[in-house]
Amino acid sequence: MTDISLWEGMDVEAPPEPNPFDPDRHPEEHAAHDRQTAEARAAVQAAMERQRAERQAGYLAEETARELLRIKARHAAQALWEQEQAALAKAQARDEARVQDGAVFLLDIPPTPPALWGKGEDILWARGEALMIAGPQGVGKTTVAGQLLRATVGLPGDVLGFPVEPCQRRVLYLAMDRPEQARRNLARMFADAEDEIGRGYLAEILRFWSGPPPTDFAADPAGLLRLAEQHEADVVFVDSLKDAAVGLSKDEVGAGYNRARQLALAEGVQLVELHHTVKNGADGGKPNNINGIYGSTWLTSGAGSVVLLWGEPGDPVVDLVHLKQPMNEVGPLKVLHNRVTGLSEVYQDEDTDVVALARRCASTGVSVQEAAGCMFSAEKPTRAQVEKARRKLRDLVRQGLLTERAATDGQGGRGHGDRWFAAASASWTGDEEAPDDRYQ
Repeated sequence: MTDISLWEGMDVEAPPEPNPFDPDRHPEEHAAHDRQTAEARAAVQAAMERQRAERQAGYLAEETARELLRIKARHAAQALWEQEQAALAKAQARDEARVQDGAVFLLDIPPTPPALWGKGEDILWARGEALMIAGPQGVGKTTVAGQLLRATVGLPGDVLGFPVEPCQRRVLYLAMDRPEQARRNLARMFADAEDEIGRGYLAEILRFWSGPPPTDFAADPAGLLRLAEQHEADVVFVDSLKDAAVGLSKDEVGAGYNRARQLALAEGVQLVELHHTVKNGADGGKPNNINGIYGSTWLTSGAGSVVLLWGEPGDPVVDLVHLKQPMNEVGPLKVLHNRVTGLSEVYQDEDTDVVALARRCASTGVSVQEAAGCMFSAEKPTRAQVEKARRKLRDLVRQGLLTERAATDGQGGRGHGDRWFAAASASWTGDEEAPDDRYQ
């Protein structure tokens, strides 16, 4: 039964059975049989044609799908290739923009850096250099930053007596540290924004990011620039550094964030950074140098300007010290915060106002040591403080507020070298005193 020969010939189509009816004797049966046979053959042929058509349609559908996939793949590859070429061209353009010949780099330099916040050589924030506003909790870092934000988006008004350059594209504020509290603080300063510049313009010019950043900027240095480009911002406020990168006391973290900062600056993104001081300065007092800023040295080393605000939390009047300068040192200043409007102004303290001191000493004038003691509230000012006071006195002479008498003209007085006298009358006091901006 298993002999393979039993299966031979089984694949051969059987010949059609002959008509069993005699056409002469049974013509009708013979014709009926032929019709049935023809119909059966036609049905088989039709079925075979349908199967052939179905197979052909299936093959065509498969080929169409494959061809469509190939076309999509070609278009996707073309788009990807164009994106890569655009990225390469952009990177090449960036590299070319950063490369300058020696003559351009060394000789074609402006006498003073272009100021984003400042005037003349008194610059608190220079273009292409990050501004860091540091201080302990509650002294008004966000308040000052908010006023810079107002001016940067185009609202009128100087900040602490110095003009601010508006942005060219858009401002991005990274409200990472207590965003709701920052929102309430900033809202006071923008109470007039709808009337001044309009709700639509404000919606277009300003973006806020609330909460932690999408990436740690020290671990992902390109993240800061990527976020700025995503929101088409050419000015970014970082509030605050402790939220932008974790572990700022470590040099590798500080260096990583500084790289993120420099990448953004190199692409024309201007930065304002809010930061904190060390928990305990020398004897618990105000830091008098850059070492009072918390974290790795690379944080301050990479900043162009570092401004320190100092006081107790909630103080209406705080100190402003310019610890690191792009050009001249600004201040020190007393800053008065208006808790109702959220705005600030320079507070003229008679005890630290050199012009007021010169008016009080109308007949004798003031020496540079006396001016330094007044400015820095120091009984024995350091040499650095004396030189800073000397620059301040000579700047006030240029402003027409003081006059200088050299010791060699016999009128310098009391062996203290050059002395400075008030240019205004000594009787100009009290209700007749000039407005605050006279001394800024």
